[in-house]
Amino acid sequence: MRTNTLGRRRKLVGLAVVRHSGVRLYFAQLGIIFLVALVCGSGGVLAESSGKSDYIAVCASCHGENGRGNGEAKYTLAGLEPTDLTTLSERNGGQFPSEEVYRAIDGRDQILGHEHRRMPMWGLDFQKQGDEFTELSEAQVKARISNLVEYIRSMQRK
Repeated sequence: MRTNTLGRRRKLVGLAVVRHSGVRLYFAQLGIIFLVALVCGSGGVLAESSGKSDYIAVCASCHGENGRGNGEAKYTLAGLEPTDLTTLSERNGGQFPSEEVYRAIDGRDQILGHEHRRMPMWGLDFQKQGDEFTELSEAQVKARISNLVEYIRSMQRK
C-alpha cells in the first residue's frame, strides 16, 4: 500500500519523495527548478537581451532610434557628433565591418589617453555586477555586444 501511495505522490508532484534522503533530493530538485527558472525567465538575471532592446536602452540616446546619429544627446552635449550607423556598410565598400563595430562598442582594446573617446566602454558597463571579468560575465558581455552588432547590421541602408 505504501508503494502505491508513494507512486501516486511521485506522479502528482513529479518528485521522488522518500524518507530521509528523499527530503534532500526534494530540495535539490527545487533548487534546480529555481535555477532553470532564473536562467530562462523573462526577467531573470541571466536572461539574454536582444540587440534591439540594448540598442534602444543604451545607443539610441546618441545615435537615434533610427541609427542616423540624430539622438537627443547630440543636441544637449556640446561637440557630440554620433556616427550615422545606417551607412557603415556603404562607407566600407558595401561590406558591414562587424569586427570594427564590435571593437568600437566593447571599447576595451583602445589605449586610454591616446584617443578621445566620448562613447561608453560597453565591454566594461555590461559586466555582471559582482562577477566582473569572470568567464560567465565575459560570455554574457560577448553575447550582448554580438547581438548589438547584428542589430546594427540590420539597420544598414540598402
